[in-house]
Amino acid sequence: MKLGVFGDVHGNIEALTAVFAVLKDAGCSAYVCLGDVVGYGASPGDCIDFIRERGISCVRGNHDHLATHPLMYRSIQPYARQALEWTRGVLPQEHMDWLAGLPLTLELEGVQFVHASLESADGSSWPYILNRQTAVFHFFIQKSSYCFFGHTHIPLLFTKDGGNIGFELLSKSKLPEKAGSKYLLNPGSVGQPRDFDCRASAAIFDTDSRSVEPVRVPYDVESAQARIFAAGLPESLAQRLSVGS
Repeated sequence: MKLGVFGDVHGNIEALTAVFAVLKDAGCSAYVCLGDVVGYGASPGDCIDFIRERGISCVRGNHDHLATHPLMYRSIQPYARQALEWTRGVLPQEHMDWLAGLPLTLELEGVQFVHASLESADGSSWPYILNRQTAVFHFFIQKSSYCFFGHTHIPLLFTKDGGNIGFELLSKSKLPEKAGSKYLLNPGSVGQPRDFDCRASAAIFDTDSRSVEPVRVPYDVESAQARIFAAGLPESLAQRLSVGS
């Protein structure tokens, strides 16, 4: 089965619709969203509806969590706080209830899914996995051979082979299942890439061949930016979309 895996949508409906179309055309029969459906972007309700209407499985991201737990705002940057406060003001209660009900982890076809790290998959903290040292703690808890995560907005692949941990940028690869080996994969961000490539990012995972293929999709960045300007959100949130940072 081909799984379309994506995350960090961040209220960017233009990017989400473009990515989904490519994943569907590629033959994906199931989809998983790694969270952060809202935050930063100006189309949170549209993104929620898009995912709900298509029955896409989704885990809870830190921005999804903070939207329904505003007392935790102290842990985020002022521009992120402003975007979340705006999001809370425009979303109906039905959408807020959906965000609050998202699970923190999922498992499908023997593959685990989490927003930030299994190390802290209870919503109390949201650590960033960006190097070998931070991946170690996650691998202690990862039970399956394969796990997808988001949060960093950068497409990465971590491997654990016995006591050795390696990492690299995510590329088209076959990931053989063997004793002592585990894989931790990040498909990058749909709505706010941070690897200096402004194209929306996702991945296709074939559960039969155990292979992964990164996907980059151009989308209407200017329309997404115009929505941010019209909503009165921080201009930096629009400007960064042009450079993928």
